[in-house]
Amino acid sequence: MLKWIVGVIGIGIMLWGSTPYAHGQRATEMFIPLGQSPGLSGKVTVMGKIEAIQTKDRTIAIAGPSGPLTAKITDRTKIWLDRSKLQQTNRTGTFADLKKDLVVEVLYEGAERRDKAPADWIKVQITEPGVSSAGKPAS
Repeated sequence: MLKWIVGVIGIGIMLWGSTPYAHGQRATEMFIPLGQSPGLSGKVTVMGKIEAIQTKDRTIAIAGPSGPLTAKITDRTKIWLDRSKLQQTNRTGTFADLKKDLVVEVLYEGAERRDKAPADWIKVQITEPGVSSAGKPAS
């Protein structure tokens, strides 16, 4: 009986501390291709093309499947360049890497899709080799 109680309490503690965004996944998220994040992509993230960029407000408008949404880019927002289609390693990006018509995946802070909310991270799909915002080759 004691083993059963300890087991139930242990499972309860594990489930209580779990989130849809596992701690190990957070550390490796930048390396997961756009649209393939287990438990996130298509469930709590928004995927679509960038429709507009407001540099002054540091926001982007995304044409998502359920309509347009806006994401606020803060100092905490991580921007990653998904270069998997070029068979290259993903890199950290900047606000300057966000361009109209690029496909992005956005996870809002708190993992809730809320218009005009701050983004936790943004993955930008890079499909053509080019020059990054820092003026260095994107290779």
